[in-house]
Amino acid sequence: MADNPSPEKKPKATPRTTRAPTPDTEPMPGSESKTESHPTIITAGHIYDYLLCPHKVYLDEFGDRSRMDPESDFERVLWDKGMAHEEEALERLGFAVAQIECEGFEECERETLRLMKGGEGFIYQGRLSAPSMRGSPDLLEKVRGKSRLGAYHYVPIDMKSGSAYEDEETGRFKEHYVLQLSFYADILEKVQGVKPETGKIVDGEFHVVSVDLKPFEREYFERLSEIRDLLSGKAESEPCIGGVCAQCHWRSFCYRWAKDRDDVSLVRKLNRPRRSALRENGIRTVSELAELGNAKRLPKFEGISGRALEQFVRRAVVFKRGEPILHSPVELPRRRFEIFFDIETEPLEEICYLYGIVEREGEEQRYLSFFADSPDEEESAWNAFWKYVSGLEDFQVYHYTSYEKTVLTSLSERYACDPALFERFFQESTDLYGLVDKCTEWPSHSYSIKAVSKLLGFEYSERDPGGLKAAMWYIEYAKAPGANRALREKIIQYNKEDCEAMIVLKDWLAKKNEEAFGR
Repeated sequence: MADNPSPEKKPKATPRTTRAPTPDTEPMPGSESKTESHPTIITAGHIYDYLLCPHKVYLDEFGDRSRMDPESDFERVLWDKGMAHEEEALERLGFAVAQIECEGFEECERETLRLMKGGEGFIYQGRLSAPSMRGSPDLLEKVRGKSRLGAYHYVPIDMKSGSAYEDEETGRFKEHYVLQLSFYADILEKVQGVKPETGKIVDGEFHVVSVDLKPFEREYFERLSEIRDLLSGKAESEPCIGGVCAQCHWRSFCYRWAKDRDDVSLVRKLNRPRRSALRENGIRTVSELAELGNAKRLPKFEGISGRALEQFVRRAVVFKRGEPILHSPVELPRRRFEIFFDIETEPLEEICYLYGIVEREGEEQRYLSFFADSPDEEESAWNAFWKYVSGLEDFQVYHYTSYEKTVLTSLSERYACDPALFERFFQESTDLYGLVDKCTEWPSHSYSIKAVSKLLGFEYSERDPGGLKAAMWYIEYAKAPGANRALREKIIQYNKEDCEAMIVLKDWLAKKNEEAFGR
């Protein structure tokens, strides 16, 4: 089961420097001090991180790194995958590049400038700087247009493993992509005397997408100013618990901070703007938000709709009581034969390597799996799964989130599948997450199947289970299936437990539905 969307290549690492203490009246624990001899240097990585979470930028500069969570094996593999994608992109697009291969930023920058002055067509992994800025664009492309260099100048190209668009139908680009290109264009203006009007993105399908940077100038400079203020200590910063925390090195530190203060951001989906709106009205803790539940009528807060405030108050009450509730009736089909369905994917290679099912008929349960022992066997596992489905009659499928349908829809375009069988399988399916999200509240920031089933007493055999961890097991297993049989069994056990966790949840929903609504 996927815990997060397919990842994209990480931005290049932000240089580490020591920083000055924050001017906050209550400084963050473990902060370091900054010396004036080490001025703040902004990179494209800061832009990426800032858009995810401003406080991550703050902690990366000021925080005590001994309190960081360790880097995962998946992150290291992801970085290697990003480099491999770049090399494949260069080969597929036929770019004849001059590659920078030096030690240290300064030496690489000197070589980059030498190649730019020499009029090299494409420069790969160059390094550029301007006052308080350092950039590492994937590619620099020589184009016509007068500059300090001559009758040409350079434009930045970034290579990404995902789509360039947040919404391709409307043409809306991913914000961090275009602002990182704007950052490189800003540095290039200072180096060559001409600011590129466009940048380019090589996407995961190796398409070259041109981006007009002019419409993003105002937003870029606003974000740059905000980052400068944050890194210099002019702006204050605090954690705000959200969905992006799951993949951050500071997640444990920030969760402890929020828990110690009963911070209102512990309430699910209560983001920074909404938290600010509550704080402006004197509500800083989950307890204070829950107290609004005793009021005859909820107050009106600018920036939060009445419906949203009602939901947040209900969640705060549940959070403090420590017991989940079913607040609206759910529709659960009554079928004797039930299927609890979960897949496992390896997101780096975009492989679906396991289809797992727990069949339940009355009191009897049986687990089945369709496993690809190598990426080459993905189609065989797919065919075996659909052969099994073709023999089913009068069944009800349960899964958690729409991820299974999304992945299987993509695979159906790659491999043969009876459209009628595919349609029937998902017509007879219920997304349990949809019911959880719409009709329940839980004393947890996360509504993942792991989080909600744990609150119902279910226990996984792994201490910290997750789809990314299982993907790493699979990567190791596929290298030598004969020698790594134990990893295969661990993956299957994890998948089986996800299916069993859904059974616990479904039965709880059915029981509460009967008790509260007589259904």
